[in-house]
Amino acid sequence: MTAQHPESLALSEQQRQEILRAASQMIWDAVGGQATTPLTGEIAGLVVSGAFVSLKRGKHLRGCCGGLQPQPAALGSLLADAVRRTVFEDPRFPPVSSTELPYLDVEVWLLFNPCRVADSGAERAAAVVTGGKHGVVIRWGEQRGLLLPGVAAEHGWDSETLLDHVCQKAGLHPSRWREDDVHLTTFEGVSDRAPLGGEPPPSDWRFLSPEQVAAYAEFCRANLEALLAGGTPRYAAPGLPDATVNGLVVSLPWPDPTQGRGETCLQSSKIDLHRGMALQASLFETTRRLGELLAGRDIAADDLRRLGLTILYDPALQGSVHDPDLRGVDARRRALLIMERGRTSLLFDAQEEPERTLRAAAAELPVKDPASAAVFSLAADTSEPRVAHVYRPRASFGADVRPAAMADRFYPADPQALFALVDVSLGPEQPRSAWPAAMVPHAGLRFSGKVAGAVFRRLIIPGTVIVIGPKHTPYGMDWTVAPCRHWDIPGARLAADPELARRLADAIPGLTLDATAHAQEHAIEVELPFLARLAPKTKVVGIALGAAGYDECREFAEGLASVLRTLPEAPLLLISSDMNHFASDAATRLLDDEALGCLDRLDPEGLYETCRRKHISMCGVIPAAIVLETLRRLDRLHDAERVAYATSADTTGDPSRVVGYAGMVFGG
Repeated sequence: MTAQHPESLALSEQQRQEILRAASQMIWDAVGGQATTPLTGEIAGLVVSGAFVSLKRGKHLRGCCGGLQPQPAALGSLLADAVRRTVFEDPRFPPVSSTELPYLDVEVWLLFNPCRVADSGAERAAAVVTGGKHGVVIRWGEQRGLLLPGVAAEHGWDSETLLDHVCQKAGLHPSRWREDDVHLTTFEGVSDRAPLGGEPPPSDWRFLSPEQVAAYAEFCRANLEALLAGGTPRYAAPGLPDATVNGLVVSLPWPDPTQGRGETCLQSSKIDLHRGMALQASLFETTRRLGELLAGRDIAADDLRRLGLTILYDPALQGSVHDPDLRGVDARRRALLIMERGRTSLLFDAQEEPERTLRAAAAELPVKDPASAAVFSLAADTSEPRVAHVYRPRASFGADVRPAAMADRFYPADPQALFALVDVSLGPEQPRSAWPAAMVPHAGLRFSGKVAGAVFRRLIIPGTVIVIGPKHTPYGMDWTVAPCRHWDIPGARLAADPELARRLADAIPGLTLDATAHAQEHAIEVELPFLARLAPKTKVVGIALGAAGYDECREFAEGLASVLRTLPEAPLLLISSDMNHFASDAATRLLDDEALGCLDRLDPEGLYETCRRKHISMCGVIPAAIVLETLRRLDRLHDAERVAYATSADTTGDPSRVVGYAGMVFGG
């Protein structure tokens, strides 16, 4: 007989405190490497539907793991498993450090009364009671998300907002909870929260002694000397302790002719807070990369003796730049690390207060969004009293020709097949007009080609086209214009305009010439076959844009408009964008219609805010806002026309998870 989930949990205050104390002790034991003290007695046998253990540092989540069980189970085993996973296995965070424990709160959730939601469509929201009563689980295929009852209460969400967010946690579009093929379950829970308490560990503990750090620095120096002389380096340092660490910085002060008598610091580094790295193997690789930076320079043996080494480990979360919590940070032993959008700023200063160190590290990056810039501290065994290291993606100019990267993926690699598909997508000849801007999709041509073709066949294409699309890859700089001289696709080569690209980079704040960001980007490339067929002599400037606030969009538009005013012929501004991603066909069409309505009304800020508020995943919302803002500054934003619309379901026949495609023209 299948066991029944409890419909309620009646716990005395003594039992609740006993559970909190047990969880706290388990956490201290786990972090300290001790065997965990199990929950015992009657409370260990308490039957629950699931358990979660959460750690928080103020308002910042530090870890939360557990589960809602398919069958009810005894609390003893569930609590121990939730503690272990929270401390060591939450994929969002590095393992918990003992330096953090005195400053963390522990919260234990005991779950009960899971109920399948039988309602359908939007009526499902009525079955979810927020304010701390219901948590929710959503499941579609292998994708699953869960939010505890306290989440909606903490954020002040209503039931629809809670369901939107649990969809996002599952990797689903926020609208998916309305679909009948999605399984939705509510559950209830009781929770208690208390400070973990305890004393911080001694701050003078070191993994490596100063003598061992000096020996490792000598190991790096000798390897560097061997590499520069064409000799054989040593891959390991026998007699020195090896271990998994979280960061390495090898530094070499170097004369900088641009600084007069000053100097710069050449550095090679590696940081991994989650998985860590083998110390000796990673140290060899880091030293080898520094050798590559020094290759071809005039090196003296005395120059290498100034080499510095910093080994980082034991990461601890210290909040965000906006809301830091630096308790437990001993400046003599720990470095501060800021991480934001793939950029990092590390600073260790044994003589400075942590608060000043944090401000200096933030200024060095510099931080763009303090609320989302995470702050960590790491134990630092170092040969130097001060270490500063900033990592940002570096712009690269690449080759003169940007080769095709999406052939055989987004379109046929065979030239004959490609241009046959382009011709089918373009369809019959239409009267053309000199619209100053247009929007076309950039999915695989078999999905979105007919929508794109319907727009292209309406356009008089001038001598220059500026294609502005979203940046889909993590590579390279955030806002980039391609520096290439030519674009290659199968069977055709189009000219770029590197001089115009340079002028745009000079005029637009944050825009950088960078080939790396464009090497695997498809938003520009997918439009090239149409341009090659219709206007093979036109010059194409490609811009790929990452995230931006609306003020940044306005700044971009101001800079773009200032350049366009100086050109003898106005270029076509081509917005490369797909519409909403991965909701059902019905939901996608409704959401896309809201976004397109903003474009109909020539309202770029409304488009930006609507997409964010309604979770409309139009990937080119920023390019679209910028282009419309630019046309407004040029007094050319007077009309908009929808040309075509489709979803991927029109090609696949599967309406369960689609992408929308729209074509529009702007100007008048």
